[in-house]
Amino acid sequence: MHKLYYYFMHKTITNEGDKLNAYVEVTLKDDERGDPLVTVEGLEALGIMSAAQFAEIKTSTQKITALISDVLQGKGLELYDIKLEFGIDNDGNVILIDEIASGNMRVYKGGKIMDPMDLTAALIV
Repeated sequence: MHKLYYYFMHKTITNEGDKLNAYVEVTLKDDERGDPLVTVEGLEALGIMSAAQFAEIKTSTQKITALISDVLQGKGLELYDIKLEFGIDNDGNVILIDEIASGNMRVYKGGKIMDPMDLTAALIV
């Protein structure tokens, strides 16, 4: 279970902290356009990836996020959201292309968001 944070919350009728059941969204990496949200149909229409590749990314995201969430919960921390970056290699395989780091996620402790440096320190202990 994941929680809502500012970006998603302000684009919907939900509230920060509302629970989501492993919600996965895709945005295009495009600073000029504000990293626009794109649907699976849009990904296919633009020739970025197939629906099967998106399904693989979604499944991988949910598995990775569940693992990270479990590790954090074991330290009394709560994962709100995380950014994972995937790509497609020359053979059409889906691959994770960015590091998983404290700066790519929002984690709460005692109802307050943790600074990424503090999160790193908490994880190293």
